[in-house]
Amino acid sequence: MKKIILLFTFACLSVGCEQQSDLSVFEANKALAVALMNAYVSPTDYDFFASQITDEIVHQSPMYGVGQVGKEAVLEQAKFYMGNFENVTFNNPIWLPGVNNETLQPDGSVRVYGTWKGTSIATGKSFSVDAYHYFGFKDGKLIESGDFFDATGMVMAVAPDEVTEETAD
Repeated sequence: MKKIILLFTFACLSVGCEQQSDLSVFEANKALAVALMNAYVSPTDYDFFASQITDEIVHQSPMYGVGQVGKEAVLEQAKFYMGNFENVTFNNPIWLPGVNNETLQPDGSVRVYGTWKGTSIATGKSFSVDAYHYFGFKDGKLIESGDFFDATGMVMAVAPDEVTEETAD
């Protein structure tokens, strides 16, 4: 019995050591994901952003009821955020490797948690929203992505104040 326990322990340790994967693909893709996120911080990078997306992209929109969208909607979303907000920052990012949903092994995809902050150009109001994003790459370009944050709440936070009319008695 003692030999069986030792053999089992050795086998578990061997398998655990073999499962350590090469994260070099993740690191390269993370650099591209950081550059894509920075395009929202520096809106002059829209052309770079657009050039890094495949025609086949599938993107999970953060907007209520929208669901998954393609390239045209991704670019429209980017133009909206890049064109309507200033002083944008992505704070306290936590970058993590993504995994294959079936094998649970790192697959080169990238995930990040953080907090977006900025100001509406139209109203001067600021926003702060916690977010989660994921990025999948093929041949060095973005082929799948998703944004998870309260997009509706963010837009409401920076909306113009309601104008109330006072009536004379």
